[in-house]
Amino acid sequence: MTKQLKLSALVAALLVSASAFAAKPGYAVDQSTDAVTRNSYGECWKTTYFDKAKDGLVECGDREAAKPAPVVEAPKTVLVAQKEKVTLSAKVLFDFNKTVLRPDAKNELDPLVAKLKAHAGQGHLNGVEIDGYTDFLGSDKLNNALSQKRADAVKAYFVDAGVPAEKVTAVGKGKAEAKMTDECKAKFPKYVKNKKQNAEIKACIESDRRVELTIDAVKETMIEKKAN
Repeated sequence: MTKQLKLSALVAALLVSASAFAAKPGYAVDQSTDAVTRNSYGECWKTTYFDKAKDGLVECGDREAAKPAPVVEAPKTVLVAQKEKVTLSAKVLFDFNKTVLRPDAKNELDPLVAKLKAHAGQGHLNGVEIDGYTDFLGSDKLNNALSQKRADAVKAYFVDAGVPAEKVTAVGKGKAEAKMTDECKAKFPKYVKNKKQNAEIKACIESDRRVELTIDAVKETMIEKKAN
């Protein structure tokens, strides 16, 4: 009976030892605590079967700890102020020297009306400024009045179409920014009053006859946060 008990105890001890080695292969393990045995320098005691590629433990410095997954914050929506400039040819909007909108001007203005109303409906429209410009022909007084009436005509179109009146301003700037003046004067140094040259000069400075819009609105923008 005594011999049988001793044999059972030995088997049990071997099973505990084997279990410890299985849990931490390649290292000598204290059977009573299941902790890796260390030498006098605090280093983990490895067995002759140690294989760092398979058996390394983080606690022994033989393997790097798993890095935590990066934390990615959800995208954030912010409102960003933006100013958009739109240039419309006066040739498309008005007949020469006139201030009444042409019937086909709606093809240029209606898409802008839709955009402005959409901004206003979302509460994102700060305002829109309509600036009228002329070429250099004629007096300052004439051009200032002409450019103001043209800007007013575009404003009236927007307001009648449902754009909030308090968001729209119209300014006549006359020939203050007639950019083609010098180039066209150089091209026609001698002004001759005839239909052909009049038409050529008008064509040369056509781009100066324009209406410019500055749309001041805010836009929703998604900001992606970087992973930490």
